[in-house]
Amino acid sequence: MKRAISHYSLLFCLLLPLVSWAQEPREQWRYLSPEEKAAIERNFQRWRSLPPERQEYLRKEWDYWRSLPPDRREILKRRFEEFRDLPPDERQQWRDKFEGRRELSPDEKRALRERLRPKDKKSYRQKEKD
Repeated sequence: MKRAISHYSLLFCLLLPLVSWAQEPREQWRYLSPEEKAAIERNFQRWRSLPPERQEYLRKEWDYWRSLPPDRREILKRRFEEFRDLPPDERQQWRDKFEGRRELSPDEKRALRERLRPKDKKSYRQKEKD
C-alpha cells in the first residue's frame, strides 16, 4: 500500500509541471483585451474555412518562420515595414516584379535598391572596387 502511494505521489510530482504548462495558454488568454480575443477568434474562423492544402502550406510557412534565427526574423520584419512605407506605385512595382509580370528597368532597379538598402552598407559596385 505504501509503495503504491509513493509511486502515485512520485508520478503526481512528475506530471505537475506538465499540468501547469498546459494551463499557460489559458492564462495568456485571460489577459488579452476583448479586441485581441475577437481578432484571434476571427482569424481562427478564417483558418478553419481554408481548404486543407492551403492550411498545410501555411503550417509549413509558419514552421519555416519559427525555424529562422531571431536576427533574421528581425531583418525580414524591418524589410516588410520598409516595403509598407513605400508609396503605392513603388509597392506595385515590387509586387509585379515578384510575380514575374514585369521586369524593372535598370534605372528603376537602381532607384529601388538605393531606397531599400540600409544606409550603413556600401553599394554593390563599391564592394567590387575594394
